[in-house]
Amino acid sequence: MPAPVPLTERPLWNQVIGTWRQLHGRIADTGASIEWHDFRLAADFDWARTFHPDCLEICLNYTGAADFALPGQKFTLAENQLAWYLPGRQPLTATRRAATIHRFFTLEISRRYLARQFAATINHLQTPVRAFLDPDRPFDSHVHTAPLTSHLLVLRQILLAPPVPPAAQPWWYQGKILEIITHTLFAAPPPDEIFTQGHNRQKQERVERARYLLERDMENPPSLGDLAREAGCSPYHLSRLFAEATGVSIPKYLRMKRIEKAAALILSGKQNVTHAAFAVGYSSLSAFTKAFVEQIGVCPGLYGITKCRQCFIRPPHPRRPAKPGS
Repeated sequence: MPAPVPLTERPLWNQVIGTWRQLHGRIADTGASIEWHDFRLAADFDWARTFHPDCLEICLNYTGAADFALPGQKFTLAENQLAWYLPGRQPLTATRRAATIHRFFTLEISRRYLARQFAATINHLQTPVRAFLDPDRPFDSHVHTAPLTSHLLVLRQILLAPPVPPAAQPWWYQGKILEIITHTLFAAPPPDEIFTQGHNRQKQERVERARYLLERDMENPPSLGDLAREAGCSPYHLSRLFAEATGVSIPKYLRMKRIEKAAALILSGKQNVTHAAFAVGYSSLSAFTKAFVEQIGVCPGLYGITKCRQCFIRPPHPRRPAKPGS
């Protein structure tokens, strides 16, 4: 197989005002890399100039939009979607749209890396990926887009702040690259999959997507209708699924998460009670205090100064054991 292509895109990203971070790896060294992008564009950006020939790329797109084009085909990559793409024999163009904030990860993967890691399971990869790994023939350009699953949505924060010591991070990132590949490049399960398994997975996916969207913007949360549209079901159906999965209604779940976040802000000392209340979407301090006391067991002002906060999550008057003979 051809050798991996050296990393040459840094000068292109230097032209963009914002962040471009090489989180792990280089195509020339490891055969796979993962990068983070966070920028705003004043004019359309020719994204395809950053693509590497003889490499497959995966984009986890959280905000911003892009347009792909192949001869006779057009694709749009929207917010909270993923794309994987192959610049092969046919011309492939890709443009990042102006006047929006773009935040996304890209994984750049060489043929050599994929073949080495998935040699035993090549037949289970999607058809264009298998063609890409065939060293005896040129491969066609390809673009595939799909919604980000709840699992991939929540990777955003953890990829930017690995929960392991610095010395362990290269190994951790290698595992995450393989994890993302398994979620994106493998073929769909066979049609004879047990119906209940697929149905249960769909229900879980809808609930997890709703939870992600609620926690992403607690100050201005989406409406039930917006959540249902994102989850692909009716508001009534989503409400029922959510309550079955979490044990609480959507409004109560949002309130719980708001109070948890506010408590963490107060505990950190970075914000006072009023600022913490506004930060999680409360416009009334009295309503915030009432909700805080109901959930935490103490008013927010005392929670910020006491040295023994754990006592406030216990019942105020625990039942004493009955005396023998009583």
